[in-house]
Amino acid sequence: MSRIGRFLKSFFLVDMLRGLAVTLRLYFSRKVTVQYPEQVQEPAERFRGIVRLYRDDKGEPLCIACKACQRACGTNCFDIEGKKEEGAKVMRPTKFDWKLDRCTFCGFCVEVCPTNAIRFSREFRLTGTDKDGLLFHLPDMYLAGEDLQSYLCAGCRRPR
Repeated sequence: MSRIGRFLKSFFLVDMLRGLAVTLRLYFSRKVTVQYPEQVQEPAERFRGIVRLYRDDKGEPLCIACKACQRACGTNCFDIEGKKEEGAKVMRPTKFDWKLDRCTFCGFCVEVCPTNAIRFSREFRLTGTDKDGLLFHLPDMYLAGEDLQSYLCAGCRRPR
């Protein structure tokens, strides 16, 4: 561009007018703001929420305490112990601790589970006020919705 062209461009504020045109175009376009918490937008299909344990149709836990998730976890989030009851066909967990503050949500634990007992939930509201709320024990791994929120909130949680 020649010197005269650059001078005219700066004199007539062409770049500023281009920026103003973008601003005006976006100002009058359709708004995409969601008024949270009154309106809650569903997360994307590939979203990885909190890790949860699941039960079968009869209410029995699917976890067989094989510790595959514990071995696959690179950040050592899991502490699992299992016991096989007399007459039972499979082992069940007696201790299942999961540390949310260490989890990177990589998904290795979900991939290696042979019974599909551990899966990502769709829960995305994971705010808490105390680090103690980030340690989940066996009964806490089945929490969802408002129960999960009250567990994460230190003031609302029941004492252990």
